[in-house]
Amino acid sequence: MNWFFLFSIIVVSIISFITTRFWLIRRSREKSKTPSCSVDRSTGTMIRKLIHEIRNPLNSMSLHLQLLTEDLEIEVPSDYTNDLERVQRIQNEIQRLEQLLSSFQRYANLPHLQFEVVDLKRVIEDVINFNAPETIQQGIEVNCQIEDLPPISLDVDQIKQAILNLILNANQSMDKGGKLYIRAKLLDAQVQIEIEDTGVGIAPCYQDKIFDLFFSTKHDGTGIGLVLVKEIIEGHGGEVQVESQQHQGTKVILHLPTDLEVN
Repeated sequence: MNWFFLFSIIVVSIISFITTRFWLIRRSREKSKTPSCSVDRSTGTMIRKLIHEIRNPLNSMSLHLQLLTEDLEIEVPSDYTNDLERVQRIQNEIQRLEQLLSSFQRYANLPHLQFEVVDLKRVIEDVINFNAPETIQQGIEVNCQIEDLPPISLDVDQIKQAILNLILNANQSMDKGGKLYIRAKLLDAQVQIEIEDTGVGIAPCYQDKIFDLFFSTKHDGTGIGLVLVKEIIEGHGGEVQVESQQHQGTKVILHLPTDLEVN
């Protein structure tokens, strides 16, 4: 089918567009002298409009493919079996592109950091409690070792998002259950947060790619979650480290300064 080849070209074009936008955004953020994860208003507006324009034809394509699937399923002669499989693959790709656009939009639309002095221990516990139903459903045992921490200046919403992303990644790596360790302690002038799982781990050949845009070891992953985490933590003057052993698990270590100077 010629339209199947055409759709492949569309997918490549969309991913190419998002990749280009991503690097432009990252460069603009690196040039900024203030600890902020946001992009300027004009760039953000342009990205929102472009994403909207991409979504419109995707929604139309999805609707027509659904109708085509229904037609093919009424009578499925052997000659149409391959066509039906192709239609279903394209529908899956459209769903993946929708997830990709949503994730990229969250990344591109990160607001300016709104710093406030908070109890980081409470912030971490809020995220753990929010995610508790999912961990229970997946049969994951959660072990928390969170020490009393000094008041720290940070953006609560964005730090919660970063920690939640890491916990969700850990959960997804343990589809048959496992153990999730969440630790936090004061280390010199930094708070160190560790999120460790007993999941599938990351193969050595992939470990230097985990912060690359669109790279994911999950079949349905968008490859933006860890990029977002890194952007948020570095926006707070911190660092992200990842330690992983295949078939044994992964540990992500966040370092956040307690003496960050905020203008």
